Amino acid sequence: MLSAILLVCSLHAAAMANPQADPAPETAVSSFQLTEEEQERVLDLFQATDEKISKDGVLELVYNFESEHQSLGDDWFPPPGNRGQKVRWSRDWEGNCEGVNGGVIVSDSGQWFHSGVWQPDVRMELTYVSFLGGRRGDMVAAVFAWSKKLRQRVGSNLGRQLVRISGTKATGGVGPAPVIVYEDHHKFGFELKDGSFSTLINGNVKQQTDNKKVLKNLGPGQVGLVWRGTISGIVPELKIRGKIDLDWAADQIPPLRKRLDQHREQIAAAGR
Repeated sequence: MLSAILLVCSLHAAAMANPQADPAPETAVSSFQLTEEEQERVLDLFQATDEKISKDGVLELVYNFESEHQSLGDDWFPPPGNRGQKVRWSRDWEGNCEGVNGGVIVSDSGQWFHSGVWQPDVRMELTYVSFLGGRRGDMVAAVFAWSKKLRQRVGSNLGRQLVRISGTKATGGVGPAPVIVYEDHHKFGFELKDGSFSTLINGNVKQQTDNKKVLKNLGPGQVGLVWRGTISGIVPELKIRGKIDLDWAADQIPPLRKRLDQHREQIAAAGR
C-alpha cells in the first residue's frame, strides 16, 4: 500500500515539473489602443474649436462657427465661401438674429460634409436658425452618408422626421415633415449606434430605425448637412462625437498605418 502511494506522488511531481504536459492557453491579442502621440496626430488632422480623443479612438469635435474663425471651414467641403455661395460665412448684419451673432449660412439646395470618416458609431448635433418661413417639402437634415461616393444616405430632418436621401432629395420618411419657422432655434441631430439610426431634438430621440433597407450595407461614412427647397439659415455651432475610422486616420498618418497593420497581423496569427 505504501509503495502504491509513493508511486502516485512521484507521478504527480513529475507532471508538475514538466511544463509540456499541460500547455498554457494562448494569450489573446488585446484591442488596438492609440498611443498619446497618435492621439495628438489624429487631433492635428482637424481645426475644431474644441477637440479631444480617447485611446480607443472616440473623437469629439466642437465647432463654434459664431467665432467666424475661417480655419474652422478647413474641415468641411465645400469650405464656406463669400456672398452668393450656398455655403458661406455670415457678414455684417447677415448673421444677426436673436441669440446668434454669426456663423455659417446655408441657402437654396445643397450639401456640406465633414472631411473625417467615422465608424457607424457617431452622433452629430447642431443649432440651425432659419431666416425664412418654410414651405412644403423644405428640408434641413443632419446626415450620415456611406458607400462609394456617399450614395447611401440617411438623415434627421430638423430632428422630427427620419429621411432616406438621394443626393439632396428625400425619397422616403418616418414621421411628419417639420415646419420651418422664421428665427426658431432648432437644436437637432442624429445618433447612429449598434445598427440603429435615431433622430434627436434637444438631445432626445424622436424617430428611430434599424431597417436593413434604410441602412443597407452600413459601414464607415461621413457626417454632414443636406438641405433642399427655399432655404436660408445659419449654423452657429455644431458638435460631432464618435468612433473615428482608424483606417482613414492611418492613411493620413504613416506610423499609425504601420502599427495598425502589425496589430492586425498579430490577430490573424493568433487565430490560426
